[in-house]
Amino acid sequence: MLRFNISAKLMSAFAVLLAVMAAISVVGVNRIGEVNAIATEMRERWLPASQSLGDLHSYLSQYRIKQAEVVYTPGPRSAKLARNAQVVIDKTIADYRSDIATPQQKALLNQFEKGWRDFTADTDRLITVAQSDPAAAHAALNAESLDHYYALEDLVLQLIDLNAKGAGAISEQSATIYTSAQRFMVGAAVAALVVAVFMLVVLMATVARPVKRMSAAVDRLAAGDITIDVPGLARADELGQLARALDGFKALFARDVQRAREEQARAEEANVTIGAIGGGLAALAQGDLTHRVAENGHGAMGKLHLDYNAALGEMSQVLGRIVAGCRTIKLGIDEIAAASSDLSARSEQQANALAQTARTLNEFTGTVKITADNARQTSGRLRVARDTAGQVETIAHDAVGAMRSIEDSSRQMAEIIAVIDGIAFQTNLLALNAGVEAARAGDAGKGFAVVASEVRALAQRSADAAKDIKTLITTSSQQIAGGVALVEGSGEALRQIVGEVNAVSGLVEEIAEAAEKQADGIGEISRMVSDMDSFTQRNAAMVEESTASTHTLSSETDSLMEQLGRFRLAGGDATPVAAPRVVPMPPAAPAPVVVRPASLALATLPSEEPAAPPARPAPGRGAAAGNLAVDDWSEF
Repeated sequence: MLRFNISAKLMSAFAVLLAVMAAISVVGVNRIGEVNAIATEMRERWLPASQSLGDLHSYLSQYRIKQAEVVYTPGPRSAKLARNAQVVIDKTIADYRSDIATPQQKALLNQFEKGWRDFTADTDRLITVAQSDPAAAHAALNAESLDHYYALEDLVLQLIDLNAKGAGAISEQSATIYTSAQRFMVGAAVAALVVAVFMLVVLMATVARPVKRMSAAVDRLAAGDITIDVPGLARADELGQLARALDGFKALFARDVQRAREEQARAEEANVTIGAIGGGLAALAQGDLTHRVAENGHGAMGKLHLDYNAALGEMSQVLGRIVAGCRTIKLGIDEIAAASSDLSARSEQQANALAQTARTLNEFTGTVKITADNARQTSGRLRVARDTAGQVETIAHDAVGAMRSIEDSSRQMAEIIAVIDGIAFQTNLLALNAGVEAARAGDAGKGFAVVASEVRALAQRSADAAKDIKTLITTSSQQIAGGVALVEGSGEALRQIVGEVNAVSGLVEEIAEAAEKQADGIGEISRMVSDMDSFTQRNAAMVEESTASTHTLSSETDSLMEQLGRFRLAGGDATPVAAPRVVPMPPAAPAPVVVRPASLALATLPSEEPAAPPARPAPGRGAAAGNLAVDDWSEF
C-alpha cells in the first residue's frame, strides 16, 4: 500500500464512494420515474375522470329538474333550458370517454349512453305531451321517465365506484414502489457507510498519521531544532518527497542560522549609530535645532551622521530666515491694522457728516420749493387783479358795457377761485401723503414732516381764502347796481393800480423764476451729496473688511510666530519679539453742518439769474436721494 502515492489512494477511495452513490442514484432515478409515471396517469386520467363523473352526476340531477319544469311549466323557455342541460351532459360524457382506462369503464359508459338516449327521448315526448295533455305528461314523468333516471343514476354510481377502485389500485402500486425504493436506499446507505469507514481507516493509517509525524518535525524545525531526524525519507509517495525536501530545508536553515549570527553582530554595530540618530531626532522633536550627532560611525553609518548634521544646519538657517520674515510681516500688519482702524473711524465720521448735509439740503430744497410755489401763486393772483383792473377801466366808459364786463369778470373769478380751491385741495392731499411717508422714514423724515405740515396749513389757508373770495364775489354781484356810479370815479385810480400791479407782477415773476432755478440747483447738489454719501458708505464697508482681514492676518501671524517659538536655533531662541503697537491717531472732528433757515434762504436769493445746471433733475429727486442715503447709512 506504501508504493501507491496519496493521489492514487484518495482517487481509489473516492471512486468507490462515487460507484456506490452512482448505483444509489440510478436506482433512485428509476424508482422516481415509475412514481412520476403513476402520478402522471393519476393526474391526466383518473383525477379528470373522477371530476367528469362528479359533474355528470350533478348535471343528471339538474337535468331531471329541468325535465320536471318542462311538464309543470311548459313553454319555450323550459324546453330551451332542458336542451341546454342535455348539451352540457353530452359534452361531459365525451370528456369522460377520453379518460377511460379499462374495458369495464367503457362497457358501463356504453350502457349509460344507451339509457341517456332513452331518457332524452322521454324529455322530447314530455315536451310534446305537456302541451296537449298535462295529466298524461305528469304520469309519464313519475313513471317511465323516473325509472330511466334511476337506471342512469345507478350506472353513474357504478362508474364512480369503478373509477375509485382504479385510482386506489394506482395508489397501491405507487406505495409498493415507494416501499421497495426505501428499502433499497437504506441498504445502499448502510453499504456506503461501511465502505466509507473502511476507506477512512485505511487513509488514517497510510496518510494522516505520517502527516502528523511530519508536522511535528516541521514544528521542531521551525522552533530552531536542527538536530531532528526527518521521518519518512524512504517513502515513495508525496510524503517521502516532502520529507526529503524538509531534510534539505533543515540544512539550509542551519546555514541561515549561522548567517543570522553574523548579521546580528553587524546590527549591534549599527545600533550605536541608530542610538545617536535617535537622540538627535528626540532633540529635534523638542524643538532644539542646536543639537548635533557625534560622528563616531563607520562606513555608510558614518556618512549618515554627516548627512544628518548638515540637514539640521540647513533647517536651522531656513527657520531663522522664516522667523525674521515673520517679525517684519508682523510689524507691517500692525501698522496696516492701525491705519485701517483710523481710516474706518474717519470714513464713519465723513459718512455721518454727509448724511447730515443731505438731510439739511432736503429741508432747504423743500423750503425753496414752497417759496417758488408761493411766488407762482402770487404772480397768478396779480395777473388776475391786473386783468380785472383793466376790465373795470374799460367799464368806466360805458355803464352797460361795464356791468356786463363785471358780470363776465365775476364768472371768470369764480372759475379761477374754483381752480385755486382744487389746487389747495390737491396740495393738502399731497402734504398729507408726504407726512405719511415722513412718518415711515422715522427720525430721518422729521424735518420733511414739518415742511409737509406747513404746506398743508398753507393749502388750508388758501382754501379758506378762496371760499372768502367766492363769498365776496357773490356779494359783489348783488351790489353791482349800486357800484355803477362809483365806476366812473374809480377809473383813474384803476389805471394807476394797473400800472403798479404790472410792476409788482414783473418782480414776482422774476422771484419765482429765481426760486425755481435755485431749487433745481439745490436738488442737483443734494443728488451729488447723496452720491458722495453712497460712495463714502461703500468705502467705509471696504475699510471695515480690510480691517477685519488685517486683524485675521495678524492673528495668523501671531500663531505662526508662536509655533516657530518652539524651536531653538543656533543663533539663540526663536521666540518672536512682540512688535511695537502703532497707536492710531485720533480721528479728525467732522466739519460742522450749518442749517440755514428758510427766511435766510429767501433773503439771499441772487438778483441775477444763476447759471443753468448741467442737467435738470426730476422734482423731488434731491430729497429722495438724501433719505435713501440716510437709510443706507443706518443699515450700514
